[in-house]
Formats: sequence, structure tokens, C-alpha cells
Amino acid sequence: MEKINEIHRDAMQLADQAYLARLRGEVKEAERLVRKAFEREREAALLSADKHEFEPTRSVLHRSAASLAIECGEMREAERLISSALSGTPPEEIADELRDLLEKVYFDRHLSLRGIELQANEFQFSISGDLVGFGIAQSEEFIERVKNIETVIYRTAERKLHRPFRERGRRKKDLQKDLELYVSIPRAASFAVSFRLGRSKQLKLPGMDLCEDVIGEMFEGFDLFNSGEVEQLKKRIPDRSYYRNFIGLAREIAPDGKNVRSVGFTVLTEGREKSVVLSTPRSQVLKEEPPVELEGAGEHVEVRGFLRLADARKEKEGIIEVIDENNREHKVKVPGGMMADIVRPMFAYEVVVTGRREKKVIILENIERTPE
Repeated sequence: MEKINEIHRDAMQLADQAYLARLRGEVKEAERLVRKAFEREREAALLSADKHEFEPTRSVLHRSAASLAIECGEMREAERLISSALSGTPPEEIADELRDLLEKVYFDRHLSLRGIELQANEFQFSISGDLVGFGIAQSEEFIERVKNIETVIYRTAERKLHRPFRERGRRKKDLQKDLELYVSIPRAASFAVSFRLGRSKQLKLPGMDLCEDVIGEMFEGFDLFNSGEVEQLKKRIPDRSYYRNFIGLAREIAPDGKNVRSVGFTVLTEGREKSVVLSTPRSQVLKEEPPVELEGAGEHVEVRGFLRLADARKEKEGIIEVIDENNREHKVKVPGGMMADIVRPMFAYEVVVTGRREKKVIILENIERTPE
């Protein structure tokens, strides 16, 4: 076992070096070091493969090697390592972690287009989880995400066309007509469909079709959101209302960690498939940025109750009322970018509101529907 431990320590050192290289922005060097770490950790795992008496060390080495394999894009090798680990007697906690890794491997396979030829105005959307099967999904989990993806598309188009954020009212007919959204029938994967945006001969940005630009912008936004690159996302979406709106919608699209564990998007860029996988539960991902009004505001509060009023008559903000279990009314000020697409769809549902109290009003930081 001493030799195995020595190889494992070598692999972990290489993994640490890769992490530091990534922090320095040395992407190629980080990739090289991760691959070396994977090769060393796989060597340690293979040397322990027939040593079933050395649990949990055996399964931990296989889990670590499989994680590095996934990071290197070696999905088939990750599958082999996970299967080998599960063929032994790993502790139940580690076995669950191995099954979660295996689910990631399978979801990556479902993200691939597998014979589907996407055009520049198309992208694939996939989900997996407890309420998702082979070509079937619980309707609400799918439909709500489709609605939010549609909203992200049109909001992105409005932003790219330099239109002020629309706090209320319907989207312009010209935009809805020229950016019509189509969805394919579900394919036999985790649950995968293709989205297609209608093209327009008139509505174009200089040098680029608007449909292609909107899909690319949405994809890059999800990628930055997924990696927690706050500053980069702010630079990409400098308007605060559009920024809050994107963060709020992205959180609604993100998995809940159980019913839906992974949400993936695949596009075809310059002939190559590129994917983004949202796998962090929405309760843990990037939240809407607190509004400027919170600077110097009062105590932080959390209110749970039913949303009974959503008044958006003001130009840049609105007021909602939340009725708690003691029938007390809590007035909440909603900052720009959140009322129409994020708050109003929660009307009549039980919600959790967090924010800071300013006199008799709570300034909203975040709002979520309570789990059913």
C-alpha cells in the first residue's frame, strides 16, 4: 500500500498545481497538470482494484480518479473506474457519491448531439434527475424551465438591441414575430429537446444574425453564472435591471438538486459541440445582486408566507405583500428587473423573502418558492 499512497500523494500535488495554474489564468498548463494528475491517480486506483479488503481506501482512490477523468473529458474511463469501485464493498456514503458521479457521466453522454445536426440558430436543452426518465419528465419541471428559457431569450434580444429594460407590458410584436421560438419533440436521452429561433430578414445586428447572437450571448451568460464569475457577468450585462433579471431567471432554470439534478445546454460553434451544465442546486448558486438601496439599511430579515399582491405601477420598482402564518402583512419593495419575470409568476404561492428592513418596508434581496 505504501507505493499506492506515494502515487496518490503525487497525483494530489499535481491536482493542487493545476488549481493554482487555473487561478493564474494559465489554462493550457492547468489542463496539462490535471491530465497528469488523472493518469497518476488512475495508476493508484488500478493497483488497488483487487484489494477489496482495503476499504474505504480502494473506493476513495477510484472516486478521485473518476473525478479527474471527468475533468479531463475522459467519460468512458470515468465510467470504468466508477463501475470497478461499485463492484466492491464501498461504504454507503462513498457509494452514493460514486453513483452521483456516474449520473454526471451519463448526463454528459445525453448532452452530446448524437446525430442531431444543430444550426447556428438552434441549441439543445437537457435535464436529468429523480423526476426525469428515458425520454420522459414531470411536466412542471420541464414547462417552467421552457418558459424561463424563452424569457431569457427575449430579454437578451432586447438588451442586444439596446432597448431599455421593460418593467411591464408585453414585448414588442416585431421582436416576438421575428424571434419565434420552436421546440422539438423530446428525444430518448435523460430528457432532451432542441430549441430553434425563427430568423428575420430585417432584424439583424451589423455583421451577425440576431438569432445566432442571442443564443451565443445566452450561452456565455449561463457559463459565467455557472462558474460564479460575478465580475465578468457584470461586464457582460452592465445594466443592473437586466443583470438582476438574468440572475433570477438563471436560478429558476438551475436544478433543485433532487427532482432535477442537472440542466445542460449544447450549441454547435464553428463545427464543434460546446456544452454548459448547471449542476449546483439553485439554493447554493449565485443570487441576485442586492440593490444599492440596501447600503446602510436596517436589519436583515427573512419572511415566509403567501404572496398575495404584486403591484408594478411604478416605473422602476414595485411593491408586493407577503402574508405570513400569523396573518401579518409584510410590504416588500422589489428592485428593477425582478417584478415581471421573477416575482409575479410566484403570485398566490408560498414564498421565502429575504432582504433588509427600511422603516416599514423590506427591500428585496431574494425570493424563492418554498419546496412542496
